[in-house]
Amino acid sequence: MSATRVLRERTAFLSDAVDRKGGAGAAASAAVVGVTVVIATYPTTAGAYYGITPQRILGTNAEGDSATFESELDDATTMVALNVGTQVPPAGTKVICEGVGGRWVFRYDG
Repeated sequence: MSATRVLRERTAFLSDAVDRKGGAGAAASAAVVGVTVVIATYPTTAGAYYGITPQRILGTNAEGDSATFESELDDATTMVALNVGTQVPPAGTKVICEGVGGRWVFRYDG
């Protein structure tokens, strides 16, 4: 079997594997650790947009060590994210926001 034929067969196999996988782009999404903050008026219902200050996670990458959090840029940098959970998070709650369909969302259920 020639080297060219082997490469052709490997390429075809990998192409088929990618086709079978399908929708691989949807599985990967951006995520941000943030803290809920008051921008103007803090929401009083769960299914609303909340102010979020992105956080940087600091500490050593060792099992059992604790982490510390600090504002990603500065305290004036905020974004908004939709709470798809069932409860209103208290101001200052740490949440993980994921990018979904061009929006930031998080889930808080208490």
